[in-house]
Amino acid sequence: MRAAAVMRVRQFRLLVAGEMAEAAADALFGRADDLCVETLPVGGSLPVVPSLPPGDGSVAAWVSWVAFDRAAPTFIDAVVSGVRDLDAAGLGIAAALPDDSLVTAEVVAERVGWAVEAVRDRLPAPVGAHPRRPVFDWGEVLESGSGFASLVDEEAALEAVSLALRLRGLAPRLERMAAIRSLL
Repeated sequence: MRAAAVMRVRQFRLLVAGEMAEAAADALFGRADDLCVETLPVGGSLPVVPSLPPGDGSVAAWVSWVAFDRAAPTFIDAVVSGVRDLDAAGLGIAAALPDDSLVTAEVVAERVGWAVEAVRDRLPAPVGAHPRRPVFDWGEVLESGSGFASLVDEEAALEAVSLALRLRGLAPRLERMAAIRSLL
């Protein structure tokens, strides 16, 4: 008999391909209550994603993403269910991205499935001092030798989902998609 999977909060973002219509956002909020939608002008600190239009300043270009705090047994289960929610709302997805890199000890504990007290002793120096809630850089936490990196491989999961989304977009233009699937 298999033990029940531990549900933990998984945090990630899905970059929306194209404009987010109000009806699609309403449909998305009707499906799930563990997300928020953010829209910003293209450029600045946004990640470079091949399917995003360049922000050349001649036309106001906006990009939206959906940030999730999704309970799931694994990170990949959370991301795949988020993709399905956006699909059901009629939204195209350009890429899967990590959540904000600034985290508290409580967020680290949620992500790795440990008690907050056990996490605090293993954290690197905070990047933002605060007497009650210091802030840490998630990348530094994983690279700190704390043992957390072996518990979380979000980068590989997000890259795999992003590649699958790109392949899904190319599939209608390919003559023999089955032959490509056989490579996996």
